[in-house]
Amino acid sequence: MEVFLIVCGVLLAVSAVAVSIPKLRLKGTAWTGLQSRGLSGQQVRLIGVAELAGGVGVLVGLYWTPLGVIAAVALLILLLCAIGFHVRHGDYGNPDTRAVAMPAVYLAVLAVLASIGFVFAG
Repeated sequence: MEVFLIVCGVLLAVSAVAVSIPKLRLKGTAWTGLQSRGLSGQQVRLIGVAELAGGVGVLVGLYWTPLGVIAAVALLILLLCAIGFHVRHGDYGNPDTRAVAMPAVYLAVLAVLASIGFVFAG
């Protein structure tokens, strides 16, 4: 179970940090897509900060399990909100926007697996 947790935790943390950087910098397709749907730069940066904090929390959680559980569940909630946002805007049904929306689904599955790993590790 420990190897499972480390693999899922590191993948989730690295992925969360990777998707946060364009939002923090307000560059790339994540920024333009969110901006075109009415989100301000401040809102997008706040999402990026939450993703970055979640990723760092998951990494620290590999050493202190309670923080890992909290961070993984918080990332899961954030990702479920992102999935809802993409569903509301029809991104999963549109082949042109599906590729931008799918990472939220993959990361949500990873967050569930990491959360389970943290709970069983603690």
